[in-house]
Amino acid sequence: MFIVIVIFALLAYFGKNLWTEKKQTDTSDAQQITKTLKWAGDSYLGYAYLQSVEMKKQLARKGLSLKFDDDQGNYEDRLKKFSDGTYDFIVLPINSYLEHGMKHNFPGVIVAAICESKGADAIVGFPDIFPNNKINDLNNSDLIIYYTTKSPSSFLLDLTISDFDLTVLQTDNSWRRELSGSGEVYKKAKEATKDRSVGDAFVMWEPDVSKAINKLGMKKLWGSDKFSGYIIDVFVFHRDVVAKNPDYVLTFLKTYFRVLNYYESRPDEMVEQLSNISKIEKADVSNMVQSIQWFSLTENCMQLFDIPMAVGMNSKDGIINAIYSCSDVMHRTKSITDDIDDPFRLINSSFLEELKTTEKSGVASSGTTKVFDALTPEEWSKLPEIGTIRVEPVTFQSSTSLLDYQGEEIVDKVAMMLLNNYPDYRVAIRGHTGKGDEKANLKLSSERANVVRSRLIAVHGVDANRLLANGVGDKQPPTQKTGENIRAFYMRWARVEFVLLQD
Repeated sequence: MFIVIVIFALLAYFGKNLWTEKKQTDTSDAQQITKTLKWAGDSYLGYAYLQSVEMKKQLARKGLSLKFDDDQGNYEDRLKKFSDGTYDFIVLPINSYLEHGMKHNFPGVIVAAICESKGADAIVGFPDIFPNNKINDLNNSDLIIYYTTKSPSSFLLDLTISDFDLTVLQTDNSWRRELSGSGEVYKKAKEATKDRSVGDAFVMWEPDVSKAINKLGMKKLWGSDKFSGYIIDVFVFHRDVVAKNPDYVLTFLKTYFRVLNYYESRPDEMVEQLSNISKIEKADVSNMVQSIQWFSLTENCMQLFDIPMAVGMNSKDGIINAIYSCSDVMHRTKSITDDIDDPFRLINSSFLEELKTTEKSGVASSGTTKVFDALTPEEWSKLPEIGTIRVEPVTFQSSTSLLDYQGEEIVDKVAMMLLNNYPDYRVAIRGHTGKGDEKANLKLSSERANVVRSRLIAVHGVDANRLLANGVGDKQPPTQKTGENIRAFYMRWARVEFVLLQD
């Protein structure tokens, strides 16, 4: 009898509440909330629009609400719960989804891109450890570098080591110092200003990057503003939601892009709203938003999902390129071991295809290609070097300047990096040969550099004004690696290097 009474009491209580709610919605402008979308992320400012007043208001008009779970950047736990069905969607960088999603057979699909880090993640440190202002200065295991494990910070380190072939850091892990968050890394940086033995370089994200530069007098050594197509945050919806309730996904995305347009047309309100959500001072928020590039509907379609907004317009598949680029880095650093056989299984562009026909969107402002003016030899000589990007040896047919099949593949891979990941740099293509006749080697190395330059232009459409080819013969041998035998060392003399130059 007691159990029966309790059950009737509960039914009466909840029935009354449901009746009251229905009566209120029937007699007002309110909509009955038919679905609460559960999602997980962290406190990254790029996700803040999802918690904004305008987002809640516009979703409520459509009968939807959001329930947020802040897991403080615990991607492993986020993917486990997402795989189990705890969340309808999650937000995270592409590389994190590749690393942790693979363990759960990729339970969701990428339906849109949120933003790209343009300086929000950076390596900062003391100016004296960067004497030549080149990335390759970091190739020193005597340095002590702090970073957050399994985060965009660790990925920034990994891609820097991989893309610039920092072999010393690859083979010797004595420099690594792992911490649990950017705030902890900042504390170590602060300690190091009083005791240099604590550390030399520190990988952080905003607002700690700005604090380290402005308050601790450190220098930005390298950051996500120096490259493209790697640190892109995305919406990943569970495959069950996409299959069973596609209207929820469409309504959510439609609302999100309208909210994005709303705030971007009201910058003062945007800063105030982001400040309230993040609990960061308005002045700091104003600076931080400069390091985040949010993607509008148009930019998602045109730049990332290869969806032209009109007949005859060119579009790009930036998300697929990002998956390949991140996968390449993670294979080299052994973050993942399996191949991404078909990246198209990880995306679903149908929602953007539908939205492009019905929604107004902000103008794509960030997809323009940089124009490179022609330079004189003297102007080329004055450009500062950023670093030598990583490539496998570019191979030629014996004693000739003709690329062999493997050499063509390597040049094609370099072209993808130059176009997708480092599009704003000029490139010096330097040919090297093994030991031999000085005059003949100089001629051969110059011919090889020009053959590579010609392939980049003719096959891949790289702007000719970006590229300078020259040969140096055998006068600039590579640095001998620790433990490398002399034969292997000599084998690496004949090579082609690609040096990034800053305008």
